[in-house]
Amino acid sequence: MQIFAIGLHRNNVPENLWYRGFTEFQTLKTCAEQLSSLNIQGETLFVNSSHSIEVFAVTDDEAQTREKLEKFILTRLNLKNKIKDIRFHLLEGPDVVRHFFQLSLGLEPFIQDPQNEFIENAGKSIAIANECGSAGHVLNRLFQTALMLAGKLEQSGLSFDYSFISKQIESLVQKIFGPLHSVDLIVVGSNELSKVVLKSMGAESLRHLYFLHRSFSLISELAQSIGGGRIIKPDDVDNKLANVQVILRMNQDFADHFIAAHLQKVMSARKNQPLLIINLDTMVVPEASLSKIYNLFVYDLTDFRLHKTTKDGIGFARELIENELKQFFSWFYSKEHYRFGDIIGKSKSMEHILELIARISQTNITVLIQGESGTGKELVARAIHENSPRRNKPFIVVNCGALPDTLLESELFGHVRGAFTGAEFQKKGLLEEADGGTLMLDEIGDTSPAFQVKLLRVLQQGEMRRLGSNEVRKIDVRIIAATNKHLDELVQKESFRKDLYYRLNVVQIDIPLLRAHPEDTLLLADHFIAKYGEKIKKRVIGLDKKAEELILDYNWPGNVRELENAIERAVALCIGHTILPEDLPPQVRNFSNSPTTFDENAILPLKELEKQHIARALQFYHWDYERVARELGIGRTTLWRKMKEYGIEREY
Repeated sequence: MQIFAIGLHRNNVPENLWYRGFTEFQTLKTCAEQLSSLNIQGETLFVNSSHSIEVFAVTDDEAQTREKLEKFILTRLNLKNKIKDIRFHLLEGPDVVRHFFQLSLGLEPFIQDPQNEFIENAGKSIAIANECGSAGHVLNRLFQTALMLAGKLEQSGLSFDYSFISKQIESLVQKIFGPLHSVDLIVVGSNELSKVVLKSMGAESLRHLYFLHRSFSLISELAQSIGGGRIIKPDDVDNKLANVQVILRMNQDFADHFIAAHLQKVMSARKNQPLLIINLDTMVVPEASLSKIYNLFVYDLTDFRLHKTTKDGIGFARELIENELKQFFSWFYSKEHYRFGDIIGKSKSMEHILELIARISQTNITVLIQGESGTGKELVARAIHENSPRRNKPFIVVNCGALPDTLLESELFGHVRGAFTGAEFQKKGLLEEADGGTLMLDEIGDTSPAFQVKLLRVLQQGEMRRLGSNEVRKIDVRIIAATNKHLDELVQKESFRKDLYYRLNVVQIDIPLLRAHPEDTLLLADHFIAKYGEKIKKRVIGLDKKAEELILDYNWPGNVRELENAIERAVALCIGHTILPEDLPPQVRNFSNSPTTFDENAILPLKELEKQHIARALQFYHWDYERVARELGIGRTTLWRKMKEYGIEREY
């Protein structure tokens, strides 16, 4: 399986064709559907922005896929065949991932408006691609990682400054050719670095400055902004290449003149006088054989050192990208493609949760995680913490439902000596212990109104007092709350404070029941088999076919926790290397997935039948309101109204 990208950058497409394509590519859904119809074996993602058109693909058949994708782009440009002035870029492996990250951070030199336009559009595209089924776990992971990188860069407060690179270019030119007033330089093409580089390196000091571009109007504007320079005609390129000392390549214009065979002729024409070519377009990949041509010096953007100041974000962003690049491919070539930390899943619902984690992990906002017992609320909270800037600080979990109010307050807020009977020593609370880190308040729905008032002050003011003390202490803690109840219902019943609910519910993550995403069940089972096989030093390779069927048929009321316990038991009991049906717990072996039947002979009023039907459906689906409403073909609000009408209440 290989990952590659094919696309076009605005600087490498004639202006009239670009604007035609930009209009055509605005219809993201149509593009995604057309990509889906190409029947590519693998994953595809189309992303459009004002500066680039990109298609990313993950497939085993790269050659055929590349041909289909190139034809797809040409069709959208209303072209039957590729024309000379259009230059596709084709990237493979790490170059694809690096390119995606650089686009997402606004780090590519051709980007006109580095305000995360690309990543915003990528978010829309990935959602549509998931709907169409063309994106899978690899492209979703790529987007999620880019989101986290963008968050890290934004939190750093750093900005990009290319002027220092310009000074290095100036220094390099002077080192090879002497003072600038003795140097002739030609700028081929243009991108957003053109003006910055030329002004910062003092282009006005050059002996001669030339411009070469497909578009006369664009290059005239650049020349005017620099304050001089001559525009040369395309048929005079070779003559100028034979006489200038420095070439700045800003895009892929006139690429045929920069291949090894042609440059060898140029060097012969100039009698091997030194020639410096600097590629300032990351899509320009020079041939390795250029290094063998005498007195030809070729540099690209990454060859220049970065300014090590606190104000420059380029070095910081590149370091982030390279670190994530290693981690991405470590994951890509691993056997656990469907794993994100300790979270495992390939379903759409889990991909959505992983995207939410990526979006919010770099912030300090409060998160509310809702889900039944055993769904993995703590794993999600831990993933948020471990991908946040607080990752090196404490992550502390408190089960609010397991402690009485007085003990819970003492645990969280701490106390001074003599605060209450038995308080013989001063104690620091968990809120202080978690300072700088993350505190997870599990089962927050079980707390009393009195405790909720005190917690509200912590969230609003960022301060607390130990029990028995008047001293106010400032704390910096991210709060993640979790519950197996629906807090909005508790608010309606006035058993949970509305103001606290809104403070906690800045971002809500709903974790689905395991039976709501059955495509993840066997993935989880395989993970637990490996985990407990290693733990008890027993070689178990998997489930037999019948055992798989039983696991898929069972409705797992205890969710992932129950599945883990069942697999741990099976690994311990199995005799051979494969788990058989008899190794599974009795409730799994004997479970019948046929819905509860009603007595057809009973003659009851229609309302009573409806009441019984709703009540049994609620019990059967373990009070999953969304699922029950969907199965009954009614809205959730209608379900609540009927429950209230018939007096149906959940028993806790």
